[in-house]
Amino acid sequence: MKRSLLAFLALTVLCFSLFVSGCEEQSKSADVSKEIYTPQTNAENYKDNIVEAKIGTMNQKYYHEASYDNPYIETVAFETDGVVSSINVENGDKVKKGAVLARLNTDEIDKRIEEQEMRLSSAKKTLSKINKDKKADKSEKISAKYDVQIEQNAYDKLLFERERYTVKAPYKGEISIQFEEGKEIKKGSQVSKGQPLCTMKDPKGERLCIILYDDEKLEDVSFGMNVTLTQGKTIENGKITDIVFSDGGGSYDAYYYVITPEKKNTELVSYGDKINASIDVYSKENAVIVPTEAIKKVNDTNYVDVLVDGMKIQTDVEIGIQDDTETEIVSGLSGGEQIIVD
Repeated sequence: MKRSLLAFLALTVLCFSLFVSGCEEQSKSADVSKEIYTPQTNAENYKDNIVEAKIGTMNQKYYHEASYDNPYIETVAFETDGVVSSINVENGDKVKKGAVLARLNTDEIDKRIEEQEMRLSSAKKTLSKINKDKKADKSEKISAKYDVQIEQNAYDKLLFERERYTVKAPYKGEISIQFEEGKEIKKGSQVSKGQPLCTMKDPKGERLCIILYDDEKLEDVSFGMNVTLTQGKTIENGKITDIVFSDGGGSYDAYYYVITPEKKNTELVSYGDKINASIDVYSKENAVIVPTEAIKKVNDTNYVDVLVDGMKIQTDVEIGIQDDTETEIVSGLSGGEQIIVD
């Protein structure tokens, strides 16, 4: 009986040992499996491609080529309806201020002036006669005097109106005439008030400008914005001092962003290397900034790869303003993160 009991105990101990041994093997096997399927990323693999999301000032800039041009072009137009009696200039002519460029037929208004001149002369004769009449009372003299003034005003008004039949140069400059084919203005042409005859450029109007044609326009650019101007080794600062729209008709429309250099005697010239302009449009302090090349996109979502405890974590971000190399992160990062650029 004792031998049977001892044998049973020995068998029980052996079974327990085998069970414990099996559990340990299974546990070790599970640990090995975990190491195989969830490997840790070694940060050394990215050490040459890691940058820190920094906190700083972010500037949005516009870059464009600038050149010297004259944005101050004045359209010279007819001031009244009429028939052209003479055109005195051709395209490219240089004229002085006040030069007569064209005339309209004045036969009708000349006739009205002649008639009014007769009325004025009659009123003056009446006034003179009353003044010589010793029997005339004061009220007659005052009435006659008012009649003369009324007729004189009407006469002066007609003379002024006739001036509108003559088109004159607003200043010294060069004439530019560009008519559509079949719509040239010449002697005998019927014209209307406001119809353009030509354009003239102010000879003193040449400025350093950024010129954009058609529907292009630099959004958010306004007066007083700072501009950095670079031509070869010359770097100067300036400001946007004017924005001029030139209506050239359809595809010839242009926006002139006039730049005035801070230096009175600027070293920037209209020949040689091109002039590059960088406009400071917007500035934001304490912004989270990363290299633009670090930002990736899937569908409509922007993200960056962040290194966290040796792991590369894909992190969605919302981007803000950008310059040529860096981008503001509006949300998704707080600054100081290790960003993988690859």
